[in-house]
Amino acid sequence: MDAFDDIRDLLRRDHELALSELDALRYGDPAESRARLQKLRRAWVVHALAEETVVYRALEGVAASVSSERADERFVEHDLVDGLFQKMERGRPGSIEWNAQLHIVRDLIARHIETEHEETFDKLAQRYDNAGLCVLGSQFRLTRKKLAMLEEAKSPIRVSPEMPTSPVPPYPAATPRRPAGNPPAAMR
Repeated sequence: MDAFDDIRDLLRRDHELALSELDALRYGDPAESRARLQKLRRAWVVHALAEETVVYRALEGVAASVSSERADERFVEHDLVDGLFQKMERGRPGSIEWNAQLHIVRDLIARHIETEHEETFDKLAQRYDNAGLCVLGSQFRLTRKKLAMLEEAKSPIRVSPEMPTSPVPPYPAATPRRPAGNPPAAMR
C-alpha cells in the first residue's frame, strides 16, 4: 500500500481541490461559473457521502459524547453546503447575492476542513495504525468511485464517447413533404 492511500491524505486532497474550485469560482469568468459550480457540487456530494459512509462510521463510538455531537455538526455542515450550492445553481453568477452565497459556502467548507483536520484526523490516528488508515483510504476511494457513478447516472446531461456532441431530436426524422399539387396515391 502506498502512503498516499492513507485516508487523511485522500481527504486533504479533496479538501484542497474544493477550496481551489471555490477560489476559481470567485475569481473566474461568470460565464463559466454555472458549469464549474455543477461539477463542484457533484464532487462535494460524492466526497461528503463517502466521508460519512467510511470515515464517520469508522469513528463511531470514539469518545462518544463530544465526538457524536461533532459528527452531527459535520452532517449538518454537509447539508448546508449542498443547500447553498443548490441556491447558487438557481442564481445568477456574479450577482451580489451569488457572491455572498459563494463567500459563505467557502467559509463553511473552510471551517469544516479545519475542524476535520484538527479533530477527525487525530481520532483516526489514535484508532488506526498505518495499514488501517490505508484500508480506510481504499474503502473511501471505492465508495467515492461508486457514488460518482451514481451521481453521473442522475445527471440529466451525460457525456460519453458514444454520445453524439450535436443534439439528437427526441422523435424520428419527419418524412419529406409532397409537393402541393401531388396527393398521395391512395387519395387519387
